[in-house]
Formats: sequence, structure tokens, C-alpha cells
Amino acid sequence: MAQKNKNTNEPSYRVNGEIYIEGSPMVRLVSPDGTNMVCHIAEARKKAEEAGLDLIEIGPKASPPVVKIADYQKMVYELKKNAKKQQHNSKPLKEVQLSVSIAENDLKVKANNARRFLADGSKVKVVLTMRGREKVRREENKKSIFVFIDMLSDVAVPESMPKDEGDSKTIVILKRKNSGS
Repeated sequence: MAQKNKNTNEPSYRVNGEIYIEGSPMVRLVSPDGTNMVCHIAEARKKAEEAGLDLIEIGPKASPPVVKIADYQKMVYELKKNAKKQQHNSKPLKEVQLSVSIAENDLKVKANNARRFLADGSKVKVVLTMRGREKVRREENKKSIFVFIDMLSDVAVPESMPKDEGDSKTIVILKRKNSGS
């Protein structure tokens, strides 16, 4: 498992001479072509040197430890690139705010916005805000959330039951998975 470098946010692996194997000197070697074999650490270092590449410790806690012959700089670059790509592809959590005394037409507009967010692949957090005496009738005020969820029942499902968060109730809804596909 890669450890995070303390001064930067990149993963750090033990490479070449830094690799120290406690106990048995045997390691599982993954070659550049993808084949793997169990061999002595000295033999693995020799093969890496012959190939002109680095010996990188991938799984130090495995039994036997896993090492890979590869270009270390290239591997770190690809890991960073994949992490950045994965971060770029993640969709944010969108929020829709409701009030207890929301008009039916306003509720429809908010439902259409939530539909659009769900179609884009985002999760939608529905927040019902309560003020003053509305806080006393918490259970009755849940109706607005349930009516809203019912409007979206063809495209969305709730992640859990509504949660109390001080002056508001919240629920996260997800896009419904198509069972026919």
C-alpha cells in the first residue's frame, strides 16, 4: 500500500535500494509484461537493473511482499493523472431548499430543477427550513418533503429517511437505477 508523502499529497513507494524485506527474502515480482513470479529480492533487483527500470515495492504487507519492475516517475505521473481525472468526473451534491408553506407551483419548479440535477448525475439534497412556530409541528411539516419526493418518484429514490438538523429537515435523493437495462 502506498503511503502519502508528508510534505506533498503524492503517494510514495519504496524504490530500489530503499526496499527492505523483513524475514524471508522472497518477493512476488511483477514484470513489465505483466507476468508474476516468486523470487529472491536480489534476483528481482538484478532483473530490474538489466531492464533499466526501477524496482518498486507495491504491496509491502502482502505475503510475500509484492514488487514491480517499472519506471517510477512514469508510474507516479500516471497515478496523479488518474486521480485528477477521477476527481474531475465526480459530480457535486446539489441542494434544493423548501419551506413549510411553499405553494404548489413553486414546488413544481423546484421539482423540475431537481429533475435536471438528477439527469446530470448529481445527488440532490432537499432541505426543508422551519421558522418560528413551524418548528413545533415537525412531523406534520415532513409532508412537504414527502410530496416533493412523490413528485420525483419516477426518476429518484430517497437515500434515507429525513433527518432533523436544527431548524431544518434534510434528505438526499438519488437517481433511480433503470431495472430494465
